[in-house]
Amino acid sequence: MAVLTLGISERLRHSLATTNAIESVIGRTRHVKRNVKRWRGGQMVVRGVAAGLLEAVKGFRRLQGHADMPKLVAALRARDQQLGLVESVTQVA
Repeated sequence: MAVLTLGISERLRHSLATTNAIESVIGRTRHVKRNVKRWRGGQMVVRGVAAGLLEAVKGFRRLQGHADMPKLVAALRARDQQLGLVESVTQVA
């Protein structure tokens, strides 16, 4: 789905069209996991990734165009209903 068809602001559209947030999370997770010398099982990997994500959250800033998020959510829900992906729209707090 093209971001242009959602009817959101230019600033939010630009924020959603880039991969900067994803690259930031991946880079932060790599930075944290490099301190682990020996991985001992899947649970340790999960904890390492969680630690990286929690560290990345500290550096997050407010999304540019965040005021248009309700409009984005409404547009995505309407599209899901149009495609028959959901039976009814429920209000999410």
